[in-house]
Amino acid sequence: LGIPHNAWYRGALEGIATSELSALLPFSKKFSWNVLLHVVLQAHFQQASLGSGDRSMISADRRLPKKSFERMLMGLRDWIAKLEPKGSGRSVWSDYEDDNSYSFGAAKQKATFIQDFVVATAPQMLWDLGCNTGHYSQVALEAGADYVVGFDFDHGAIDKAERRATKRELRFLPLVLDATNPTPNQGWCQAERKGLAGRAEGDALLALALVHHLAIGKNVPLPDVVDWLLALAPRGVVEFVPKSDPMVVELLRFREDIFANYTTDYFKQCLRERARIVRCETVEQSDRTLIWFERH
Repeated sequence: LGIPHNAWYRGALEGIATSELSALLPFSKKFSWNVLLHVVLQAHFQQASLGSGDRSMISADRRLPKKSFERMLMGLRDWIAKLEPKGSGRSVWSDYEDDNSYSFGAAKQKATFIQDFVVATAPQMLWDLGCNTGHYSQVALEAGADYVVGFDFDHGAIDKAERRATKRELRFLPLVLDATNPTPNQGWCQAERKGLAGRAEGDALLALALVHHLAIGKNVPLPDVVDWLLALAPRGVVEFVPKSDPMVVELLRFREDIFANYTTDYFKQCLRERARIVRCETVEQSDRTLIWFERH
């Protein structure tokens, strides 16, 4: 239906209830045999049993043969495997790789900077925060990173990243993440599913064109952004996008500019207080800055 459902699982670790899904589906969708069988009828029988108080429908004597159960599950699996996101994964940021403000030279400079970083640090687990469709994740893998986990809040971009990883057989796992509202530890004793920090530890990270989304888009103070990045990995590459950049101008177009401290110099100051800046470059034909850092 084109409705993101990932966050739904925070409140339903065992999946989306058929009663809820059936109630939300448009009437026209219920004519699908698979939807009718696996969603509508299950929800109907469950509700009928609860409403009548008749427990015979779930009696131990009424058992579904194992072979029938297996055929039902395999049919359900095959159906789900063929489903595609509505709109072919198109979203606000899914076309950013091909439609952005970078020149060819700037994109090549970024790739070279990342290649140099990866060759020098040889990360086993690299986190690409704001990975979009995974272009620079692939650059890092081709430069020698052993494994990359990419994160982005845009579902369409992540769909494209997943297709890239599958088609090119990359050691790359793209995941949906809202950095300002990550999934917490969940389940029994808050231990069934771990939050971001508890699931793995990266030994390097990329944060390209991400800081302005956090600092201006989500009002996170720059010192807090830096603390968060350094807590995730001991070294990395971050791209700082200043107010003069078209992307930040767009972010500020419909709101008051309350971000007096949002400057390249202040960001570097925050970083130097907590880490060592190994290398710094201004991106060609822009005011963007690439910063290679190592935690103290």
